[in-house]
Amino acid sequence: MHRVSIRIIAWCLAFASPLVAQSFADAQVDLPQLEAAYIFNFAQFTDWPSGRPASHVLSVCLDQDSPLGQALAKLDGKHAGVQTWQVRALPRTGDAADCQFAVLTSSTAADAAVNGLLASDAPVVIVSEAATTDQGWVIALVHEGDHLKFDINAREATRRRITLSSKLMRLARRVL
Repeated sequence: MHRVSIRIIAWCLAFASPLVAQSFADAQVDLPQLEAAYIFNFAQFTDWPSGRPASHVLSVCLDQDSPLGQALAKLDGKHAGVQTWQVRALPRTGDAADCQFAVLTSSTAADAAVNGLLASDAPVVIVSEAATTDQGWVIALVHEGDHLKFDINAREATRRRITLSSKLMRLARRVL
């Protein structure tokens, strides 16, 4: 029985994701990379309105100078389902509605373009670090002790005509 337990544990460790395996080895996780992995996976559980132009590009807009922006930029060109992940700067003027994701960090300036995006009903998944903004976000990244969790604002997703998978909803810390 003891050998079976050791084999099961060894199998689990051998086939764990590289990020988890690395965190066991280092006993420390690079937080921006972990947040980037969460955001990348959110795309797998999100559907946008059918009226959007068909495209094989998933446009992620953010402050590229932030640590999270740099971690997300490393994912540029990867495939999120059938779409290719494309990271670009958050527009400072004009319309950011051609972004499927807008990531707001503590270093994102709350200028007219960002405030306009938050107030709009454009079908954009706004991912925000918890204390960044009180309104307009669809998913908020929350640091709880040593854990990274997320909240979902289902009312905001509905207002923006975005459908989030029930699987994602079950994983959330809170659904508003």
